[in-house]
Amino acid sequence: MYKSFLVIFVLALFISSCSHYDEIQKNAKESAAGDDESHNSGQNCMSCHNKGGYNEAVQEGGWWNIAGTAYQSGNTANEGSIELWTGPNRTGSLIYKLPIDILGNFYTGKIVNFKGGAFPVLIDKNGNMNKAMQSSTLNGACNSCHGVSTPVISFN
Repeated sequence: MYKSFLVIFVLALFISSCSHYDEIQKNAKESAAGDDESHNSGQNCMSCHNKGGYNEAVQEGGWWNIAGTAYQSGNTANEGSIELWTGPNRTGSLIYKLPIDILGNFYTGKIVNFKGGAFPVLIDKNGNMNKAMQSSTLNGACNSCHGVSTPVISFN
């Protein structure tokens, strides 16, 4: 009797956790080409858009799993995308692709798996690789380093 209860309990827990994941993925906000809803270009988005961040930012905007700003000729970029790959220089498997909005920002509240690391690549408006990180990252807080301890993310 106890084993049957335990199996049913674990199964119910598994099903409820899967549906929560699907709901997050379906309802999460993310940047889109042409959108102008983002703000604070160049700042570390994760300082507000995270579990312990500014409450209004989390409730109105979301909790970002990837976020940053791209630049072009000294100004914020207004087109292109960021890709995450399992290997450097667009090798391995594509993990995620995220468009840059017209304010130069890219962000998503969708759950992205950084297990094993991800290699970010800056993609131009024609779909060509412009720049690529040669080291992997384990998080998507791009502006926590870029623009602070490393150069900003910028098109050639």
